Amino acid sequence: MKIAHALALWLAVLVSVPSDAGAEPWPQKPVRVIVTAATGSAPDVMARLLADHLGRTFQQQFIVDSRGGAGGNIALGALKRLPGDGYALGVVHASAITVAPHTMKEMQYDFDKDFVPVALVARAPLLMVAATHAPAQTLSGVLAMAKAQPDTMTVAVSGFNSVPHLATEMLAYRSGGKFFTVSFNGSTTAISALLSRDVMLMTDGVAALASMVDSGKLTPIAVFSRNRLARYPTVPAVAEIVPDMVVDGWFVLVAPRGTPDAVIQRLAAEIGKAAAEPEITARMAALGMYPDTLSGAALAQFIRSEQDLWRRVADQLGVQRQ
Repeated sequence: MKIAHALALWLAVLVSVPSDAGAEPWPQKPVRVIVTAATGSAPDVMARLLADHLGRTFQQQFIVDSRGGAGGNIALGALKRLPGDGYALGVVHASAITVAPHTMKEMQYDFDKDFVPVALVARAPLLMVAATHAPAQTLSGVLAMAKAQPDTMTVAVSGFNSVPHLATEMLAYRSGGKFFTVSFNGSTTAISALLSRDVMLMTDGVAALASMVDSGKLTPIAVFSRNRLARYPTVPAVAEIVPDMVVDGWFVLVAPRGTPDAVIQRLAAEIGKAAAEPEITARMAALGMYPDTLSGAALAQFIRSEQDLWRRVADQLGVQRQ
């Protein structure tokens, strides 16, 4: 009798626990997507492309809420405060995960504790360009001058301690030279300074520089990706001259910690499908971004390796938290 009674209690407990089959379908309401970039920027446009794809797939609104500034601190601080119920997501640039912890004194989030990566969305290669008045118009020439005449080669970057800034400093460090870097509040201001002959070079994402390069106003001299870009096949990769010098910008879809695994898996699968759509791929390429999807354990390993890279860079360059 005792065994029969215990079995009855056990069966009652099983019945009371909702199964996956009986769980409420997701999504039942609009999903908010917070972006670590300003409205109208290339990342914002990319996020809206993905939100549109997800909306059509899941027959529900995915509402983009772009919040630029403070290296992603504002956007991720807001996302952290939202519940992990599948109705809050973030499209996050690499520096908010890998660089900000080493450059900012006050962080509103701890990425590893507060968020779970869903899927890598795209890579955003960095490009170094030269103005027409620069005394060197090739990467080899620029590095030679930076070594022979330290601080004479002026380089504009969009934001102090940003990925473009630290990539530029890392290039100088690894090649044995020294640039005089000038930080501007945004890419537009930095490009204006370049065209006004206030600086000689600039490092930024392809998205920010493509129109000036395509019009012939600026000369591309190097890409920081591992390989040359199909868009600029004659422009060398930095790694061709400085071995293992590879820096990529990238964007990842994340969710607050606690978001159901089933939701994360469905989203990751759909991001993979979106990356294979020719229209989305073409529109991303026009923004200087290239779909490159990872998820699960592979994505977690990728992020850890990037965090380790930028930890070493911060130590080598003596980066101070501001």
